[in-house]
Amino acid sequence: MKMAAPVYAQVKITGALADKLRAEAAQRRLSLNALATEYTLLGLEAPGPEDDALAGVERRIVSTLLASRGDVDTLSASVDILAALVDTLAKMLLVHLPEPSGDEREAIGASALARYEKLLAQTANTGFDEKRPRAIQRIAELLLGRCPAPEADPGE
Repeated sequence: MKMAAPVYAQVKITGALADKLRAEAAQRRLSLNALATEYTLLGLEAPGPEDDALAGVERRIVSTLLASRGDVDTLSASVDILAALVDTLAKMLLVHLPEPSGDEREAIGASALARYEKLLAQTANTGFDEKRPRAIQRIAELLLGRCPAPEADPGE
């Protein structure tokens, strides 16, 4: 089954209703988008004069929400990969760097700061492909090679 492309919509609510939405979102600790989505789904579930048309709209909105959930899962996986990468790097550095002797400590500190500044500049210049870190993209490719995607979604 081919998934439809996601649809994004903007809704502008002003006045007292906007204040009511902000207050309820803060009280329930939800984003304004999540609360507006919840109200939209509740409105679609309410019976109306054209139930068949509303059911079709509801299915399209629900499929859009499910597709957005996939994007959130992808972002969460990227954060997990980044945390694993930083953890591995920190362990490698701590294990392989010897403790400097007292008289060399200042020189090594200055050298480390210079190398750190060079690393930051290098990362800013070559570490990203558009807005995505290249390292995360490469790790994701390697993980996909190890764990191929299932042919069909078990939830369908």
